[in-house]
Amino acid sequence: MQILNRLYIKGYLLSIMLYSFFNKGIAYSYLAEIFLFLGIILIFFNRKKIEIYPEKKQLILLVFILVSFVYIIFYLFKYNAFNVFRDSLAFQYGWFAIIIFFLKEERDFFWETLIKIYKWIPLVLFLNFFLFYYIFLNLPPINIFGGQHILLYKNGDKSLQLLICTILMILFSDKYSKSWLIINSILIFINLLILLSFTRSGSVAYLAGIFCFFFFSKTSLISDNLRKVLKYIPVLLIIVFGIFAAIEIDGDAQGRTISLSQITDNFSSIVSSDIDGSLTDNKVWRLVWWAKLLNESFTIKHFFIGKGLGMSLAGNDLTSVDENLRSPHNFHLTIIARFGYIIFFIWIYWLYLLFKPLFKKQLSGKMLGLTCVLLAFIINGSFDVFFEGPMGAFPFWTLVGLLLVEEYYNYNPKEIPN
Repeated sequence: MQILNRLYIKGYLLSIMLYSFFNKGIAYSYLAEIFLFLGIILIFFNRKKIEIYPEKKQLILLVFILVSFVYIIFYLFKYNAFNVFRDSLAFQYGWFAIIIFFLKEERDFFWETLIKIYKWIPLVLFLNFFLFYYIFLNLPPINIFGGQHILLYKNGDKSLQLLICTILMILFSDKYSKSWLIINSILIFINLLILLSFTRSGSVAYLAGIFCFFFFSKTSLISDNLRKVLKYIPVLLIIVFGIFAAIEIDGDAQGRTISLSQITDNFSSIVSSDIDGSLTDNKVWRLVWWAKLLNESFTIKHFFIGKGLGMSLAGNDLTSVDENLRSPHNFHLTIIARFGYIIFFIWIYWLYLLFKPLFKKQLSGKMLGLTCVLLAFIINGSFDVFFEGPMGAFPFWTLVGLLLVEEYYNYNPKEIPN
């Protein structure tokens, strides 16, 4: 069975790599859902070895999964079955955390492989940007899965991947050569400037995550290996801004360009309505939709159980909205609308339990990094359709599972495998 577990975790990590490298281009391959199903089967066949970790976060997660399953049964014959199952994944993806905790003996192998994968992320993200905007936009689209271009990568998701690789590089700088640290530092800065131009929620998520990582650390996170690189910072910045200034793009789908003025407009638009164009329109459109959902959910009919699964949350009175747009670019509102306020309040309590140790500075090392990344995920998921699909949910719940594993071994040090 140990061999089977190792084979599964290798396939799991291969899927993590593909989603990290290709994002939306690989989403409709259903690899995440396949490994979700296989993981549940693996747990079933090992049910006699299952260990329930008596920790509130895991127990509440099981409640979310159970509630989602009950909703599937109730709405399966009321709406389109595919849409019901798709909407249920908002919580069913939480199985990934349970699966990772079940495979906690693979902890060291998982970390080692994750570090190897994310060593390449800065280069992968830059190549994705360069190839997509400078080459493949002028060629016939390469649609392999679900009619999505294989290089289509959501900018908000890029920010989260960039944060993960940044934190892993800081935590495990001893596993990087000096040359690799310098090259990755340059690529991280370039990618960050590009993303600051292209995404507001992703930018805020990255900056919040990296700020918390340093602010709430109990010890210095700058190792001797990183200190050797810091002396090159002035030269690195000259290289980075030189490359950034040389990048010329007319505009993405929302008319955003690569420039310092665009970065300024992005952040100004968060708190101001005086910015012209799609930035303000996009914000107003979301606020109108959110207000509508809150009003509908705060009724006797929907307060306790929500609207359920299977229907689009866009409604019929929101004009100029894609009929396939099903979620309101805010995972918390998705929970309110589909499951009601009771489950929403439990979700908020779960988040409180998740982040409480961070603000008390009770974390160090791996647990600090994981918690800061998860905080960034929550921020991005508050302004994007993120946890409703595998591109965000797969890594998020995987890292939740990894955090539960670290907590388990922190409180049970004698159980740490040799």
